Amino acid sequence: MLNLNIIAKIKRNLPKLIRFAVVGSTGALINFSVYYLAVEYMNFSVNLSALIAFFVSVVNNYVLNHSWTFSVENNGNPINLKQFLYYIIGNLQGLTINLIVLNITVYYIGLDSHLLGQMLGVISGMGVNFIFAKKIVFSEKLVDRRRAKLAQKAKL
Repeated sequence: MLNLNIIAKIKRNLPKLIRFAVVGSTGALINFSVYYLAVEYMNFSVNLSALIAFFVSVVNNYVLNHSWTFSVENNGNPINLKQFLYYIIGNLQGLTINLIVLNITVYYIGLDSHLLGQMLGVISGMGVNFIFAKKIVFSEKLVDRRRAKLAQKAKL
């Protein structure tokens, strides 16, 4: 019975997960590019480079996830700062996983493997990012609550 429930959830969420992965792929390309430039050309540390790459790519991912992956839940609502901040908070969990994997890779394999560590770290954080985005940031209930608050403020 449990397996059937899991399979049903996967089937129900698969299109959204695929869109999330496509958005994440664009974010990963941005992340790797910014990371590489920061390490190789600006001589920043791997951790500082990962942080800069994270913040650049998270802006891209939020905009695309808001307007495409979770467009039904957003129901035409414009991008807003509060939802963006929730998105950053959720993605900080993925960043933490990313930094742990990156540092373990560099520590055990060597600094020459920092690009592999960054790639493995980004991939490792994706699952946590999806769950947080779906359940918190772009949750239909929370979006409806935000919409109701905006409507209430507009009446005043």
